[in-house]
Formats: sequence, C-alpha cells, structure tokens
Amino acid sequence: MDILLAFLASSVPALIVYLILKKRNPGKPGYADDCKKAFLNGIKSTLFVVPSALILNILCSLTGLMDINVFVEQFIKDFIFAALLEEVFKIRAFLKVLEESECEYSWLDVTAYMILSGLGFETLESIVYAFTSGAGQVIVRGLTMMHGMFGLITGYFWGKALYTGEKKYKVLAFLIPYIYHGLYDFTLSKELSEYGDFFLFTPVLLAFFSVVLIIVMIVFFRKNRETEKYNVSLRPHIEGDPVSEEVPDLPEQTDSDGNEVT
Repeated sequence: MDILLAFLASSVPALIVYLILKKRNPGKPGYADDCKKAFLNGIKSTLFVVPSALILNILCSLTGLMDINVFVEQFIKDFIFAALLEEVFKIRAFLKVLEESECEYSWLDVTAYMILSGLGFETLESIVYAFTSGAGQVIVRGLTMMHGMFGLITGYFWGKALYTGEKKYKVLAFLIPYIYHGLYDFTLSKELSEYGDFFLFTPVLLAFFSVVLIIVMIVFFRKNRETEKYNVSLRPHIEGDPVSEEVPDLPEQTDSDGNEVT
C-alpha cells in the first residue's frame, strides 16, 4: 500500500506538467493532440528498452566484457543498457510526433513534445520501480522528473538545430542528456557506493540540478511565450499542404494625361 501511494504521489508532478504544457496553446489546432501523442509515445518507448537491453546483455556476456571488473560491468549496464537505449528510444518517440504532426510547430512546441516524451517514459518506468524499490526512491524520482528534464535539454537543442539549421545542436541534444543520465545511474548504483564518497555525493548533486532544471523549464516557457524566435514555425513546407493565397498586386491605372487613377 505504501508503494502504491508513493507511486501515485510521484506521478502528480508529471501529470501537472503534462496538463500545463498541453493547455499552453489552446488556439493552435493539433497542438494538444501532439502533446498527448508525445506522452503516449514516451510510454510505448519503454517497452522497447527491455528486450533491447536483454539482447545487448547476452552479447556482452558472451564477449566476457561483464567479467572484467565491477566498474566495467556497471559502466556497461548504466551507460549502454540504460542511458543509451533509453535516450535513443525516447528521441525516436519524439521524432515520430514531429513526422506525423499535421500542425505547425515552433521551438517551444518541440521542447514541450520532448519533455512529454520523457515524462511518458518515466511514468511507465516508475511502475517497475514501485515494485523493485522503496517508497522513498519512487517519490524522489517523481519529484525530480529526471527523464522529463533530460527531455528539456534534448528538446531545447533539437529546436535550436531546426531554428539555426546547424546539425551540431542535434549532437548536443543527444550527448548532454546521455552523459547526464549515464553518470547519474552509474554513481547511484549500490555496487559502487562502497568505493568512495564520490559515488554517494554525485547522484545527490545531479538530482538537485534536476530540480534547478524544473525551475529553468518554468521560466523558459513563461518568459518566451511571446518571443518571436521561439514561436516561429520550424516545420518546412510539405508538398500538398495548403498554402495561403495572396491577393496579387494590380497594375496601376492612369488616365490619358498619365495621372494615376485611384
């Protein structure tokens, strides 16, 4: 019962963020549907991680990499089985929203979609943690919204890549959350905690930084809701989409003396 209550309590912050982001563009056709799709795609992406991690685990075990020492084993588990796969499938879920979207999307919209993809992933993953971890850890996960904040970083830089046309920002969109994610999981593992205070202090610091990012997210959306560069359409015109018709300029009419007729 305690775990169930902890899970419900931890789900409240993600639900609040979902509702706020979904309602931030009430007059934009298709936006709310895309938010819902991003959240659901994030949930679905969780289902691809487990079998993929299992296959990689078997392959790594066959090569003997898992038997070198505890650091190598934990690094592979956290940076490849967890961080790499999870970030890849979350981005895949997010990109599917952009590909299937029938409305214009802006830099702010792109950031919102990726946040919701991360929160969807975290919601289903939290159910697993509810049965395998203590109530305290489940609540901390819910309050810090780590996957949502990874999504904030990814969405911001992906939107910047679309806005500027510079592909280096797509690399940062993946690389920064991946390192952040992997380092958090790696230093949080019980197997490494006995080797030094570094493995105890670092996850606390990273969790605190996630709370800071929640504040940054709130300020970012509030401050830039009217900023042109964050609201201009980033979606390239697709052949077949309706194009607004402009009234052609009429030639000037003049009388016999060359004077303009109004």
